[in-house]
Amino acid sequence: MNGGEAFFIQKGNVFAVPISHYNMEMAAQVLLAFNEIKPDCIAVELPETMQLQMLHAASRLPDLSVVLTYEQNGTALYYMVEPCEASFEALRCALEAQLPAFCIDLDVDDYPKIFEPLPDPYAIQRITLKNYYELYEKSRNPLFHPEVDKERELHMAKRLKELSFSYERILFVGGMAHMQHVLKMMDHTAFPTFQIPQRESVQVCTLTEESAREVMAECGWISQEYENLRSEFKENAERESLQLAFPPDRQKLFYQLFKTAAANYKQTTGNAFHGYHLRTLMKFVRNYALIKNQLMPNLFQILNAAKGCVDHNYAYEVWVLATEYLHRRNIDSLPELSLKIEDVWGPSKLIRFHMKLPSRKNPFFNRKRKDRSTFKFEPPSPFSICSHTPEDVLVENFGEFLKKKGKQILSDEAARTQPFSSSLEEGIDAKETIRHWHEHKIFVKVKGKPPGGVGSVVVIFDEDLGSENHEKEKYPWRTTWLGEHAQESDMAFYATPMTENVVGPGISRCEYGGFMMSYPPRRMHDVWTDSDYSECRSKSEVLLMAAIDYATQPLITYVASKPPRSFLKNFAKRYGKKVVYLPYGQLSPVTLNKIRVFHVLSGQNKRDIAGEYIF
Repeated sequence: MNGGEAFFIQKGNVFAVPISHYNMEMAAQVLLAFNEIKPDCIAVELPETMQLQMLHAASRLPDLSVVLTYEQNGTALYYMVEPCEASFEALRCALEAQLPAFCIDLDVDDYPKIFEPLPDPYAIQRITLKNYYELYEKSRNPLFHPEVDKERELHMAKRLKELSFSYERILFVGGMAHMQHVLKMMDHTAFPTFQIPQRESVQVCTLTEESAREVMAECGWISQEYENLRSEFKENAERESLQLAFPPDRQKLFYQLFKTAAANYKQTTGNAFHGYHLRTLMKFVRNYALIKNQLMPNLFQILNAAKGCVDHNYAYEVWVLATEYLHRRNIDSLPELSLKIEDVWGPSKLIRFHMKLPSRKNPFFNRKRKDRSTFKFEPPSPFSICSHTPEDVLVENFGEFLKKKGKQILSDEAARTQPFSSSLEEGIDAKETIRHWHEHKIFVKVKGKPPGGVGSVVVIFDEDLGSENHEKEKYPWRTTWLGEHAQESDMAFYATPMTENVVGPGISRCEYGGFMMSYPPRRMHDVWTDSDYSECRSKSEVLLMAAIDYATQPLITYVASKPPRSFLKNFAKRYGKKVVYLPYGQLSPVTLNKIRVFHVLSGQNKRDIAGEYIF
């Protein structure tokens, strides 16, 4: 048995599907059961007094509806009608097949708020609804059964028994907590009469776009993908090969959400979205869900993961996609409600996005947004191009940071512990002191000293091995720039073509694949045409070997996703130098995204206007 097989409990001519409310997995199980049972009547656990309004709302699906009524004390009562609610999926199936459908639950007033901890419904995808329900029945507390629920179950049993006299195959969709009681009570020969509250107003409404983003039980992305797969399933119900895509796998939908948001993120910010971001995100949300006793994360956890693993701009793109619901039409012009999540579901958590945005008051940020097709980038000669000064400052500061980081790594490696004599040095080493407690000695940490300063810095964003794999190079432009003054370093880099993305007159946006910086400036020849580096296997190795050659200090900081070959380490050792490897993932992705993008100007005269086109 697999997650795509229907499960139901049969008693006579009643086929019962036990559900929990408002999740995609249960709605899919109802559709599977409907397709297999082929009933001639549908009964659902919804208030009988609101049957007309419930059927009206179900007929509007996949558009969203809210059935609004009021309790005796005036409190508003909302029934959310959306594609991923199993009860409304059943009503919708009945309406599409032109079958009679009935709401058979007892309408009660002041129903208590009951929270029953349930396993994550995603488990159904792996262990089937049958096993899920059996485990639920074993773990459920039989003593916890409110009196009002007993009345509801009696009423549903009575209505099912009445329907069984008129229909041969009844599909009943009801809550797991009530299923066994209802089926057992159908054996009763007499049923009491219950007092039903009078609802003065029962109204079918819809939601505004902002409210739909906030109050949908299943976020818009999940509901939309479910709707798409549901349509395919209904159209191809007889073709077994296509049924394997149904029911939808929530994990795959989240993965697709992250990938689609990544494409939007790259387009809106220009920042790169690396493959390791997806790996980190999926691992983070898995662990986050597990510590909350879930198999799959909720929307709040997904957005927090996006903020922590990438940045706030990416989290915002995830939120926009996750909460967007394109099937909201309201073609029958129902009144729109502006509801908050607290109105429908109770207390919630707040999440904020601190996005990188330009100031609305500073005229410096009034960037020009013109038709880019009119811009040209035709430098008269390679010697006329130059960089954008604010980006120079940023990359030089980053280089200084990496120089200090490289020295710190070696200092930490050379650190040692020794007994206290006259100085506390870097502080007491608690572990060593406890380990030698029987000697009655205090041990202190002694900071190691690096063998010297850092003379060169290499940062590799992408190895770009396309030429070796017979694929197109992502970063074909290779050049060497000399520092303009004493505060700038010499730089060699490989990047995207400088005429590929023109953003202004004589202003081009490029992206580093990798760069090398060496100090002091004005010493470096063109490393890309230097025959000394012909034995290197890749552009990143050319940069590292050149960094070793041109370094005036014994240390070279190398930032990349993987360490250099031992050949290059031995090459550095031969000249009394050392490569300090710093894993790419240990640095801030926000900072790396800022550094990776740079702009090339066709001449120094463009620096006066560059700020109007660069964001």
